[in-house]
Formats: sequence, structure tokens, C-alpha cells
Amino acid sequence: MAGFTPPTPRSRRLGRELRRLREARSFTQGDAAKLLKCSQQRIARIESGDIKPRPRDVLEILVAYDVPHDEEHGLTLRSMAEQLREPGWWQRLNTLPARYATFIAYEAEATDLRQFQPTLIPGLIQTRAYATEVIRIGRETDQEEILQRVEARLKRQEVLTLRQPPLRLQAIITEQSLMLEVGDANLRREQLDHIIKIAALPNVTVQVLTLAAGAHLAVHGGFEVLTFADGDPPLGYIETLAGELFLESPEEIRRLTGVFKHLLSLALSPRESIRLIQEKKDGLG
Repeated sequence: MAGFTPPTPRSRRLGRELRRLREARSFTQGDAAKLLKCSQQRIARIESGDIKPRPRDVLEILVAYDVPHDEEHGLTLRSMAEQLREPGWWQRLNTLPARYATFIAYEAEATDLRQFQPTLIPGLIQTRAYATEVIRIGRETDQEEILQRVEARLKRQEVLTLRQPPLRLQAIITEQSLMLEVGDANLRREQLDHIIKIAALPNVTVQVLTLAAGAHLAVHGGFEVLTFADGDPPLGYIETLAGELFLESPEEIRRLTGVFKHLLSLALSPRESIRLIQEKKDGLG
């Protein structure tokens, strides 16, 4: 799982604080590199959040910048570095692709998630049985991987109910996903009932894009936009057949946000959506 370790919201936050301290001393990154006897590139990567510094590294930076390391601000920064070293639960699962594990790390820190899923029910609102069926596709014999992916998906769902404050989820799903034959009728009925229950949470909104809505700007696939607290920039995420993509530029985020607003204008209201899901569930007998 090495080789792809983009910055996380917490590492970016720590990097911004260290950059502010450097600039308050009127030091350039080159000046800081000389003081710390390292490369300028390393300073830049710490400040961008690409490198997650150890508490010892932060202590050395504080000393170099003549910032008291045993007072509140210094202690807070060292504590932030310590927290970066604590592995998330997803890092203990050896079958998760690196980019998927990275997405889980972002999702765990996000305040809001807007997503459009054109084919399947989104992972955060899947039942165990539904998740097992869709994950089994393409992994027919690798039972260990299937089990770990299912457990990871269910563990992710805790951001909606157990985390405080919980993640605010705004999901747009399609009528096709409600009709797709995943498992038997009992499994699909259970899944639709689960959506209705999850949508009743105050932090969750589910809206359905019906077949009658026709063609739209996201006919080629789904996407997600995560937003964070403390001024951290939003992140876009797209799954493709070739792998996962992270989108960070303001232009890319504006594009995804614009498409999401377009889809909202075509989707049923939350109340109408639940009514349709109930109808689909009743139609399964």
C-alpha cells in the first residue's frame, strides 16, 4: 500500500500551521531548509501535507523557528503530529487498494459528502447482504478479500451514526439502481427498506433521479465531493474501470459541484423519493 500517500486534511492543517510560523519569522523555505539541514523540497512537502512529520520533526522545526515547544501552541502542533502517526482502522486491512484506503481516510474526516451513484446503491447506505453481492462480482473465489471489503464498507457507515458530529450525506441515486437485480427479492426488499430508514436520519438526504428525467450531465458515471472543516479544500473522487481518481483543483471541484446541482434540479424531492422507494419495495411482494 505504499507509493500513494496524498495529504490528508489533518496533515494539510499541520502543514499550514508550520508554514505560518515560518512566514512569521520571514524565513523562506530555503532558509528553513538550511536551519533544519534538509532539502527545500522536504520543507515544501511538509507544508503541503504530503509528508506527515513525526512529533520529533515538529519539535525540531519549533526550535529552529524559535517557537516555545512546551507552551500551548507548540504542544498542540506536536500533538497533531502524534495523531498523524496513529493508523486508521482501514490500514489494518491488507486487501484494500491504496487509493480506496486513502479515500476512506478522507471520508473519515469530511464534514459533508455529496455523491451521485448511477448504477448501484451507494456504499454508505448498503446492507451487509447487498454489499456482499456487489463486492463478490469479479472476486468469486477470493473469500478473504470479499470479507474484508464487506467489513470495510460496513465500518465506513459508522460516520453516519457513531461519529460525532456525524457526516452529512446528500446522495442522489437513480431509479435504475432501485430496480437492478442484486440478489433475490428478499435481499432487494431489505435494501430498499434500509435506504428508507437511513434517509430518516437528520444528517442524511436521499433523492432519486428517475428514468423520466432523461439524459443528464453525469450519464458517463458517478462521483463524490467531500468538504472539510477548518478551511481545508474540498476533494472530488471518481471511480473508473482503470482505478480511482482524486480531483483537487478549484476548476474540477466547480465542475463537479455544478453537475451535482444540475442533478438536484432533475431529481425528485426527498419526500417524493422515499415514496418511490417504498413503491419499489412494495412491488417486490
